[in-house]
Amino acid sequence: MNPIKIISSYLNQDEIEITREEELRDVLRDLLKHGNSVVLLEFPDSGVLTIGVGTPFGFVEYMDEDRSPPYLVATDDPKNEEQDPFVEFDSGGTPTPIPIKNCLPFERVVEIVVYFLRNKKLPDYVSWIEV
Repeated sequence: MNPIKIISSYLNQDEIEITREEELRDVLRDLLKHGNSVVLLEFPDSGVLTIGVGTPFGFVEYMDEDRSPPYLVATDDPKNEEQDPFVEFDSGGTPTPIPIKNCLPFERVVEIVVYFLRNKKLPDYVSWIEV
């Protein structure tokens, strides 16, 4: 398997290379201890996933290898209307609100990322909308 890169959204853009599925799961779960944050996952010859790592929600956005539109975001069943309409993620030190409708439970985010790692395509069991 070609290694994928996990790149932080901070200016120094720390990189971690991942070669195994379980290693990917462990790194994503480990990132939770830093609070809600944004990281990039570069998959050689498959594209880039921008993910929100957080609890209880995260998000997944897809862009192709050259990072050109359309950008797709995973969406799930509508969330409870009484919740705050946004979830805030730290993107390079900037608080970034993501609409709750574009957020998923964190374990679902991990599931999507692992599916993409295995299959080199977006899962069709999740709805994808252009943003």
